[in-house]
Amino acid sequence: MWSGLLQKVFKVREKVAMNLGGKGDEEKPFLDHLEDLRKMIVRMAMTLLAATLVTFCFYDRLFEIIKHPLWATGVIKTEQDLKNMLQILSPQEGFLMVMNLSLIAAVIFAFPLLLFFLLQFVLPGLKPAEKKAIFPAIGIGAGLFLLGSCFAFFVVLPKALEFFYSFNEGLGMTNGWRLDAYVKFATRFILLFGVAFELPVIVMVLVKLDFLNYKLMSTTRSYAIVAIAIFAAVVTPTPDPFTMLVLAGPLYVLYETCIWLAYFMEKKDRAAYPEYYADIDKDAKELEESANDDWDNENYNPWSSGDDEDEDKDDYQAPAAKPSAPPAEVEKDDVEDLGEDQSSKMPEEDPADQPTREMTLEELAREDEKRSNEPPKDS
Repeated sequence: MWSGLLQKVFKVREKVAMNLGGKGDEEKPFLDHLEDLRKMIVRMAMTLLAATLVTFCFYDRLFEIIKHPLWATGVIKTEQDLKNMLQILSPQEGFLMVMNLSLIAAVIFAFPLLLFFLLQFVLPGLKPAEKKAIFPAIGIGAGLFLLGSCFAFFVVLPKALEFFYSFNEGLGMTNGWRLDAYVKFATRFILLFGVAFELPVIVMVLVKLDFLNYKLMSTTRSYAIVAIAIFAAVVTPTPDPFTMLVLAGPLYVLYETCIWLAYFMEKKDRAAYPEYYADIDKDAKELEESANDDWDNENYNPWSSGDDEDEDKDDYQAPAAKPSAPPAEVEKDDVEDLGEDQSSKMPEEDPADQPTREMTLEELAREDEKRSNEPPKDS
């Protein structure tokens, strides 16, 4: 399964390289793609390891930062209230919490480098001008990731914590949360919002690779709204509709921004490559006309294909009409006309050459009885 999946990924990568690099680029063997993938994974792992070791040295400051959303809710007044709410229930829980917090902080701080390694693998064969443009793209992606993380940390997370705290109080229960569970909830919340805000970068890459365009995105807004709502409902760590709407709203605004960015990118590319886009428009027009012709036909059946109809025509043969017997005069003229080429006529079959009919049991019995009544012949 993994081998087939890797082969599909490498084929897409090869297609991207051919599109960006031109016809001069040759296809790379499977092992070369695998080597590039290994280099990317090793670079990412080493970067995360180094960043985690650095952030672990400042875990006390990171812990103070992660407690800020609780203070922002207003339900925590003093340090004693905070200690009463966040509890450690196992010996290793504090250490695991610090490791988890250090890793998430390392991902946030090292995100520009991680994105750079990923784009190096996904977008091979870049031209010199495009290689210069990759650094602004990385800066935009890192800025969007930081914007999403800050939006979750300062706006969404305090509201979500306040909602759950009030809901638990309404049940008549005292809020006592595990420290490890709280840190996992908060860090996952922040990380998911940061990744979700990378939507413009993903869409712009797909537009650059001609998988998306302005026309397709502008005519499928309704589907995009449903997809964004489903995505927000799945990735948010809380099932409440407030958190889902808080994430889905900014994502839709970013999607609308992507539509206009795709419009300006396509406009610029059309001016630079008019022949390429002229062929694309021609193919799209022919495809649309053929589709319209099929649907306008009153005999059009969408559940059948042309091959099936051809097979039906081949299978069904209309019975040939048998000619009536010619008049006697015509038969006589044909017999007397010996000057006609006789080679074209089929010779009459000898009755002796025809296969004999198999006799029935009754006929065989009569034949035996007849033979028994005949007198014996004298020798």
